[in-house]
Amino acid sequence: MLLKDILRGVYDYSGTESIDDIVYNSKNAKKGTLFVALKGALSDGHKYIKNAYECGARAFVVEDDTMARDFQDATFIKLDDTRSALAIMSRNFFNKPDEDIKMIAITGTKGKTTTANIIYASLKKMGARPGIIGTNGVFYADKEEEVNNTTPESYEVYRILNNMRKAKVTHCVLEASSIGLKMKRLLGITFDIGLFTNISHDHIGGIEHPDFDDYFKSKMLLKDVSKKFIYNKDDAKLREAIKDGLSFSIEEKSDYKAENIVVSDDIFKIQSDFDLCGKSFEVKSISYYDIYNYLAAIAVLKELGYSFSEIVSAVKNISIRGRFEEVNVAGRLYIIDYAHNYISLKSILETVRKYKKHKIITVFGSVGGRSEKRREELAEVSDALSDISIVTSDNPNFEDPTKICKEIASFINGTHYTEPDRAKAIELSYELSEIGDIIVVAGKGHETYQLIKGEKVHYSDKESILNLKEAHDA
Repeated sequence: MLLKDILRGVYDYSGTESIDDIVYNSKNAKKGTLFVALKGALSDGHKYIKNAYECGARAFVVEDDTMARDFQDATFIKLDDTRSALAIMSRNFFNKPDEDIKMIAITGTKGKTTTANIIYASLKKMGARPGIIGTNGVFYADKEEEVNNTTPESYEVYRILNNMRKAKVTHCVLEASSIGLKMKRLLGITFDIGLFTNISHDHIGGIEHPDFDDYFKSKMLLKDVSKKFIYNKDDAKLREAIKDGLSFSIEEKSDYKAENIVVSDDIFKIQSDFDLCGKSFEVKSISYYDIYNYLAAIAVLKELGYSFSEIVSAVKNISIRGRFEEVNVAGRLYIIDYAHNYISLKSILETVRKYKKHKIITVFGSVGGRSEKRREELAEVSDALSDISIVTSDNPNFEDPTKICKEIASFINGTHYTEPDRAKAIELSYELSEIGDIIVVAGKGHETYQLIKGEKVHYSDKESILNLKEAHDA
């Protein structure tokens, strides 16, 4: 594609250079690529212009063009905001794939992944050809791809959407993180439906958001680019801030309000029933918190044009990897869940306490590079709702995992242990348990790695628990 066509809507350019691909990592640069220098929280792409040039790139989009004099045979386009430019240029390069797919975006502190997967699974059951982009990765047709972020960089989003279009995908369900929205990774897309699940203090401090106001405003950006917007009316902050749009609820009057809710009293029979708009629904859940996810998904599906009769059947018996995933080990019930902040850990522990027969043991940690506040909140909720807390590693990255564990443990007054090795921490949970105990292994869920010093090292909670099962179920 001609560079001038890629730059349409970004910069008025009349040159005749041809570009084979767009890159923002100098390691991917080669002859025929356009290198876009992005400024991020941890790095500045302008430092890698020379690397990209040496790899063959001769076209650059930058915010600082002082290096242009050193590369006389290269084209430099200077802009105020290369991150916005990358999104618009990527959309041009892939010929606006979002326009050929029904686009659904979900934001919120919690529930994005669960709700997205309910919608995705339901669409498949109802005969659509959906795709999904989010925390668990990218899935569509027979394709599967890992992503580094819940909401990938804009180039990756448009590349994936282009591949989905080639595979004749009809709907894309996308998790829109606050950082993804703030960093303009979804710029250019007008969503058919935007959904806001809830809001609470999280991702604040460190490299993410300086304060709650910035966090909330970042998430609210989705509303401005959605044809229809759906929100949780039981969330006080959303109810206060959003005066239009469609809503779902359990308590407040709304467009999609669940009534006559009945939750199973047997943790081995995960089921909830409720009525909605005159229809009876049966879903795989034993928590009111998760019912909100189903309500959100049902609202989206109905607004997409499906009938309640179709949706009732579609949302029944849906299981989601790494979300309240149960494994019975010699009479102990292990629950694997992605809960990694205060609200999600509190929700799952409050849920399992309703079914408590003996002890609740919680294995958890907190990722490196996050605020002390999150660590304190996780510690306090585990301390309050567990009989035993085992503090371990959860993607420590460049921080010392032992230091993180000690910091978390300093906020715990009750019975607790620290074991930075996550597999050993799970083994310890078994040693401290007895038949009838519930062990919640929180934080990683579906993930199959530990992030250590910038590298993904293979690790899986489920594999560790299955190893215990093999050793003790015989």
